[in-house]
Amino acid sequence: MCTHTPKCPTADSPDAEAAHVVAAHPEQGWSLLCNAVVLFDVMSISGAWHGR
Repeated sequence: MCTHTPKCPTADSPDAEAAHVVAAHPEQGWSLLCNAVVLFDVMSISGAWHGR
């Protein structure tokens, strides 16, 4: 999926979160990385759970 040079780390690499963001939805609390990892912003999600 990654076309960057140098290549982004794979999903199973220890530094997988260092890959480039290809889709960001901060209002929903998640981002998709070019290595197919979905990152969740726990702070924004937990804030929504508490009615903030």
